[in-house]
Amino acid sequence: MQYAVWMVRLIYAAWMIPAGLNHFYQLYPQPLGNEPLSIGVFTALLDSGLFTVVKAVELIAGLMLLFGFRVPLALVIVLPVSFTVWYWDTELQGWWTASAIYGWGVVSCNVLLILAYWDSYRDMFADNVQPSLDWLTGSKGSEAQS
Repeated sequence: MQYAVWMVRLIYAAWMIPAGLNHFYQLYPQPLGNEPLSIGVFTALLDSGLFTVVKAVELIAGLMLLFGFRVPLALVIVLPVSFTVWYWDTELQGWWTASAIYGWGVVSCNVLLILAYWDSYRDMFADNVQPSLDWLTGSKGSEAQS
């Protein structure tokens, strides 16, 4: 199972690193879309400057995945980007296009990796957690009070 997770991580990083780098150093022509709505969304992202942010997130998260640095954090950071890529490739480009396969692949890699690293997220879903500043003061909870 560990090797399968590594393989998905490498495949996902192999998508994100060139896709992010392409905005800053052109490796291949950037696809603009085939449908009026997809072209409009792409143009709005480009004109607003958000496309640069998206590409920076892809590049940084891809490098984090490649080198195994804070992988659960990288997966959460890039989740909105992968969902947007999926939406652009399926809904805006067309559900039955080659682009849709690409979109499903991107969001599937992200979701599968989040599930593989689920233990890292488990504490976020705990019930009835009391806020604590123990991490700030350096104490270890009730042990430090006795």
